[in-house]
Amino acid sequence: MRAGRSVWLAVAFVGASNIATQVTAQPVSVRTLVEQAAAAMGGLERLRSIDNFVLTGFGMYVNQQGGSALSPDPHAPLKMQLATDAERVFDLKSGRAVSRDRRASTFPFAIERPLDRTARLETGAALLDHPLPAVLAALDPKTRLGPVHTEDGLNVVEFTTEQGDTRWLALDPVTKLPAWVRWIGPSTTLGDIVNTAHFTGYLPFDDVWLPVGLTATIDWRNLTLASFDVDSYRLNLKNLEPFPAPRPPSTQERHATAKKLADHVWDVRVDASEDGGAVIEFADHLTMFEAYNNEADTFARIDLANTLVPGKQVTQLIVTHHHFDHSGGLRAAVSRGLTVIARRGNEAIFREMVARPAPNFPDALARNPQPLKFLAVDEHLVLEDSLMRVDVYHVVGHLHMAEAVFGYIPGSRIFMEGDFTTYNWDWNWWAGAYLDNVDRYHLDPAINVPVHGKVTTFKETIATLEKQVQNARAYCAKQFKAGVYPPGCPVQYSRDRR
Repeated sequence: MRAGRSVWLAVAFVGASNIATQVTAQPVSVRTLVEQAAAAMGGLERLRSIDNFVLTGFGMYVNQQGGSALSPDPHAPLKMQLATDAERVFDLKSGRAVSRDRRASTFPFAIERPLDRTARLETGAALLDHPLPAVLAALDPKTRLGPVHTEDGLNVVEFTTEQGDTRWLALDPVTKLPAWVRWIGPSTTLGDIVNTAHFTGYLPFDDVWLPVGLTATIDWRNLTLASFDVDSYRLNLKNLEPFPAPRPPSTQERHATAKKLADHVWDVRVDASEDGGAVIEFADHLTMFEAYNNEADTFARIDLANTLVPGKQVTQLIVTHHHFDHSGGLRAAVSRGLTVIARRGNEAIFREMVARPAPNFPDALARNPQPLKFLAVDEHLVLEDSLMRVDVYHVVGHLHMAEAVFGYIPGSRIFMEGDFTTYNWDWNWWAGAYLDNVDRYHLDPAINVPVHGKVTTFKETIATLEKQVQNARAYCAKQFKAGVYPPGCPVQYSRDRR
């Protein structure tokens, strides 16, 4: 973010965290406050003598910024990932870091993920979520120090680096040690988000005081995104492992393709991902199924859909459930004035998502603010005119998403769904939900149109589901034999009870 935004940022993060803040006259200069922090950590010259340091430990991370819970209720249990064999290597002289760990989901997932150690390169401002590089950056001669305010008894120093990245560094007035660093960044689903990295449990390592507790929070639902326990620090190592090469920025434009499935029904997918869904023609408008992934993918599908029938535009969007991958294009769709059709239980979270501002990283909704137009589904909603009928039903028996809907076109016997199926999943932990819903609502599908994957016949869909259940059972048996009991095992397949 640019330095010129720092005034708004100071106001924004205070408002977002709902904390009363006031700028106060300080008995010492701003620079002196940060120098005191450096002294408390071991002395400025000692900190500047550190070329690199490595921390190791283990942590827990929230999946999808908290947007993948079973239901959109703020009290719903979150899906987590466990990180082990974890380390973060800071190369201070080169302004880069690498995080390495092995992550395992603490919830059943559709695809087998080997516990290989992965590496993620971090550069520039990404290093400033740790107190050592943050203090050094604040005291860099090219950094501009801003005003100081107090928050919860802490002195909070604003600083903007030469590259234009603004941070707020909170300092304990008693110990002088850094308590947290805060910054504002973009989110596909939440607009601008206020991030805070908290530092606790300082201990000396080679006479440098460093935190052994690291916690990351955001200003949405007071959510703790990550917690990390440090079990070692090592300073000035020789012969660091090679860092991964920087990944070039993606310049690929998002393109969608359309395939006609039946009269007045098309399958519209983004080429690069194979994700998408149906577009349905009514007498005077089009309705699109799902706003998957992000703004670019959603606009690609909407823009192509708007060329399918002369004079007709997409005016409605069916969103299957709130998970942040499936609602990643919600803000984009609202910016186009589309009416969102979803299970009633999603209305509150969708209003939260749409209401959040994004002045620092403006997305389509920030550039063209529009209110959310929401059409609620209880058990069954009929969309019908002289040309088309679509039934939208509440999903039952699906233990991945409690507040979800699917669509059915009785005329062409098309079943439209998100997260019921994907032909190339390794496993399906909720496969019974598909036929359970078909039976409950007395449907007779011939074609399945998923958000993920490809269109298949009903017969192919059921065969794939049964294969994935058997794969999951074999996986569980193999793990049980090794004394490991993964989430989701043993498989609970509702069709066994029929």
